[in-house]
Amino acid sequence: MTDKKTKLVLGTVQLGMKYGLNNTHGQPTREESFSILDAALAVGIDTFDTAYAYGGAEDVLGSWIRERSLAGKVRIISKMRPHALNDYPDGTRASDVVMRELEKSLKRLNLESLDGYLFHSPHYIYLRHMVEGMREAQAAGLVKNIGVSIYDEPEALQAAELGVDYVQVPYNAFDQRLDATDFFELAKKNNVTVFARSPFLQGLLVMPPERVPEHLSYVRPYLLQFAEIAQRHNLSPAWAALLFVKEHCRAQQVVFGVETLPQLEEDKAIMNELASGAKWASEIETAFRQMNRGAINPSLWSRIKK
Repeated sequence: MTDKKTKLVLGTVQLGMKYGLNNTHGQPTREESFSILDAALAVGIDTFDTAYAYGGAEDVLGSWIRERSLAGKVRIISKMRPHALNDYPDGTRASDVVMRELEKSLKRLNLESLDGYLFHSPHYIYLRHMVEGMREAQAAGLVKNIGVSIYDEPEALQAAELGVDYVQVPYNAFDQRLDATDFFELAKKNNVTVFARSPFLQGLLVMPPERVPEHLSYVRPYLLQFAEIAQRHNLSPAWAALLFVKEHCRAQQVVFGVETLPQLEEDKAIMNELASGAKWASEIETAFRQMNRGAINPSLWSRIKK
């Protein structure tokens, strides 16, 4: 595959809560979080992804923006509180729901407007009145780009068909589902910017197989196979995971998260590597093209039995 310009977006869920299957560091302190954000900005990462549901992430990001006087100098994408509609009386105008939820995030972020605001409940993309509510917030100047963060193929296709501005999709070596659909072609046709998230599958792809929890034990053979392909081509699992997304995914931007500065430095180095069309990427594509849905959707992990 030829080299393409892929932009890195720093996800901030790890700054608001302990997150990720392979997270041994825990939630960074405020000082550690500021150091990570400072370092990201210093290496050219100017877009940050967050959400109301990410614990204190919006507050951490907002404090950093205020203390560094960065309003208008960084791009912030946030997401509506999941299932927000459930907390409003029947008959509440969709635009009022969107405005109130958006204003909560703006207040926490110390901003007057966002670069992007997304539905965090994917099924809202089917609700015409909610989509129109988003468009009203956009017309009011509170957000530049609107969209949705999806988990499954139907919502991705619906969002691309609607032609919203931003769509976040899961994509990694184990989760290549969208390649089997017309999503990327449709998104390109309708000028939708695609963000690939979860390149490490919440840390599973870089986790030593012996540390995988028992309820995910059936994934161990796949992890061993993934690590074997990477090792055979002199790559660490982290390099193989992130480079695969860079080389193989057709998204314009990749959302990644870190708990420590060394992780940030490594991920930036990986993304600076020139694409090579290497044989290992084709091996990974073929080996894991049709993974069990239970292995690639973290929301199902707790239900998986041995």
